[in-house]
Amino acid sequence: MVDLAIALRVIRIRHWIKNLFVFAPLIFSSSLADPNSLLRATLIFVAFCLVSSSVYIFNDIKDRESDMHHARKKNRPIASGEISVRDAATVAAVMSVVAVLIALFLPYLALVFLLLYVVENIFYTLKGKEIVLIDAFCISAGFVIRVMAGAYAIDATPTGWIVVTTFFLSLFLGFGKRRNELLSLKEESNNHRKVLSVYDDRYLDYLMVATASVTIIAYTLYCLDPATIVKFSTDKLVYTVPFVTYGMFRYLLLLFKNGEGDPTEVVTRDRGIAVTVVLWIVSVMLAIYLPIWL
Repeated sequence: MVDLAIALRVIRIRHWIKNLFVFAPLIFSSSLADPNSLLRATLIFVAFCLVSSSVYIFNDIKDRESDMHHARKKNRPIASGEISVRDAATVAAVMSVVAVLIALFLPYLALVFLLLYVVENIFYTLKGKEIVLIDAFCISAGFVIRVMAGAYAIDATPTGWIVVTTFFLSLFLGFGKRRNELLSLKEESNNHRKVLSVYDDRYLDYLMVATASVTIIAYTLYCLDPATIVKFSTDKLVYTVPFVTYGMFRYLLLLFKNGEGDPTEVVTRDRGIAVTVVLWIVSVMLAIYLPIWL
């Protein structure tokens, strides 16, 4: 019998925050007030939470030896031996089956992208993470797939703007994570992740500045796009750009000054980032659903 406390740690509940990306199409399609769309978006969110935990377990099983060389990851249940590989695999299998069963109640394309997420992460775990740049592109693809699945779950068509913005934002965060690992592990970086031997902190700095710039520009152009203004019958969405810009700059500050890097850690621990995210969500809601207040 698997201990509940250990099981909760091995599925990494805190990382479920990443799956909130599936709600982006719901908000930007003006469907938030539709009960049926809200239910579908919630179902695909739950499905992604379950299947992403399964992927994390698979990754931890594969990386249990390298995780032993990591100052923080060595304390994970599988790497530390708190839970056996067999028990962890059982938990992953059960969660995957439940996730697929939930997705069966949604449009088939939502299930397709859920399965694509699994395939993409299996590739990442087995090979992708060992290939320079491809490792970060795999991380970014995972977020784009979440957005696509969230759109198809509510029978919406994802726009090019939301896909491009999500891609570059997650690429920016992925490079930040690699930079943090490179600098924090130092001489042990090769033992933990071989691809870190190819990266250079200055090169990663350039990549982060580039992807941050493209993300801000893409989001700004989306807000100013005449099609966007017509769709929402307001030009007020541009007022949300400062929150996005501040959030990106705040993350860079934490990364360059304090060595932060894991997006989940930063969002859940840094008050500045957390408040900015909340203010951005509120401002987007006001701009789309109650533009008279802006």
